[in-house]
Amino acid sequence: MPSDTRPPAPGYPLPPGFVVDKKYSIERILGEGGMGVVYVAKDLLTETQVALKAIRTEYASRAEYRDRILTEGRALAKIDHPNVVRLNAIVIEDGALYLVMQFIEGESVEDLLARHTSEGRPVPVPEALRIFRQAALGVAAAHREGIIHRDIKPANILLRARDGAVKVTDFGIAKAEEDAKAGRGKTRGVIGSAPYMAPEQCVGKVIDKRVDIYSLGVVLYELLSGKLPFESDNVVDMMIQHVKEDVPSVIPLRPEVSPPLDAVLRRACARKPEDRFSSCEELLAALDHASGAEAAHAPTVGFQMGAAPAAPRAPAPAMPSTAPGAPQFQPAVSSTIPGNVSAPMPAPIVPPPPSSEPSSRWTTLKLGLLFGAMGGMGVLAAYAFGLLRTDEKPQKPGPVTAASQPTTTAPSASAKAPAPRPSASAPAPPQPDLSGSWTSDSGRAYDVVFHDGAYEFRIHDVSQFPGQGYEAGEARFRLLPVDGEMETYWVEDRIRPFPPEGTRYDLQRSRETCVEIWTDVGGRPLRAQLDGARLWVRMALVEPAASNFSRQGSVVVECMGLDQARASEVDSFLTRKK
Repeated sequence: MPSDTRPPAPGYPLPPGFVVDKKYSIERILGEGGMGVVYVAKDLLTETQVALKAIRTEYASRAEYRDRILTEGRALAKIDHPNVVRLNAIVIEDGALYLVMQFIEGESVEDLLARHTSEGRPVPVPEALRIFRQAALGVAAAHREGIIHRDIKPANILLRARDGAVKVTDFGIAKAEEDAKAGRGKTRGVIGSAPYMAPEQCVGKVIDKRVDIYSLGVVLYELLSGKLPFESDNVVDMMIQHVKEDVPSVIPLRPEVSPPLDAVLRRACARKPEDRFSSCEELLAALDHASGAEAAHAPTVGFQMGAAPAAPRAPAPAMPSTAPGAPQFQPAVSSTIPGNVSAPMPAPIVPPPPSSEPSSRWTTLKLGLLFGAMGGMGVLAAYAFGLLRTDEKPQKPGPVTAASQPTTTAPSASAKAPAPRPSASAPAPPQPDLSGSWTSDSGRAYDVVFHDGAYEFRIHDVSQFPGQGYEAGEARFRLLPVDGEMETYWVEDRIRPFPPEGTRYDLQRSRETCVEIWTDVGGRPLRAQLDGARLWVRMALVEPAASNFSRQGSVVVECMGLDQARASEVDSFLTRKK
């Protein structure tokens, strides 16, 4: 790139059309903070969008920060998980430092919470659990690579617009766990965001991965209640509350939360690290165990996942689909954790007992927190890595850097066989008529007709399913009434997966093979429940590998083995149009 096309001085925004590393063309600014500017850029080779963060020159030119970013970037690049934003590349060019990451349009959980607050309605419990579960899976993946996030909060948990998939982002102050335990590295002092910080973070003690478990617990509290467990206009006072007080029960703010789920939350937020879950896997196993009680505790969601299975139901004829996205809720049907991580079924969860701290320590502690916070703020203002710093806000309107896919389970040999479905000897009650127009929370419109014993949700506007080979009027999914259960349905999810990046379908040759029906995920039947004018549908989100597609150049002509692809549960909420 000729030198006269470069910004006139360090720190100036990169102009549209400016090319980084001969392949990333700047399109627009996405967000800006103390450490750098985040852009939406186009990869000229793959013709896909990426998020590109330009680190400010005053930091990129300092060896201690540049070397640390490179070291931690190499570790983060090893995290290959559908619930973590992928770091594609680190570019050093003419003294400038750039981070290149996945970009998918969406919003943050912070945005979601703000929207629900403004509308005066809480996040549905199943949706809150879906988001939390996937975020915990992403954090677990980082922990397995020895990386502690240290800044888990709603702003750093992103939701993909097209399907509600969840991804953890902004490993801006991430640290290798061994370095954290040994006190190595340049990022000393108080690091993190005060509303979500673990007590040991607040006082600058040596930390381990359990600080992320505490922060996840606070996020779950906020998802369920719409409020933080501790609130104050003063950052130091808020940190003192984290150190001195136990996170309260969420039930007074959200009575439909079951006691077992509340106990999981409070154990995740135990003040002493040794009283918390020792890993995200243990936390997820406890969450699965508590979710069974949660299902029984929530009468508005009438799924009865624990019914005894009868003979398997024959698969329906093939048609299409992709999950309209949003919330998921994981019932406790086994102790297997997605991602092929197994854990024993946990014992009943009991919140840690309140711990007492000598009051005589509080003057010293408050001063220590104050000075620690001041030192930490200096570090926060001088250390960058990730999409957006803690003080950065995405520009609106416009997408946030996100990319995520929901919790996944690796397929087993029988993963795609239709799951056994409970039978009922009671006569079938009259079911409500679902015919008419429905819209998903992601904005997709369906025309519903009763055909061949099932309600077919047919695509109204094919432009809402770009690139997947659907046709207007196709059945995106079908709902079959469950015998003996009012307003409850089996789901036949008809999925046409997205083709690999940079490719497209040959609509004629690929049509018959690039579609698969899913009636269960990991042996758990897909079901739907009507609740007034709202319909909750549990669907499958399928993640095919490149080997599942037969290509001629950039054109997909055939699909193979879609029934054995990795899949996860994802819930969609739909509303009947009046």
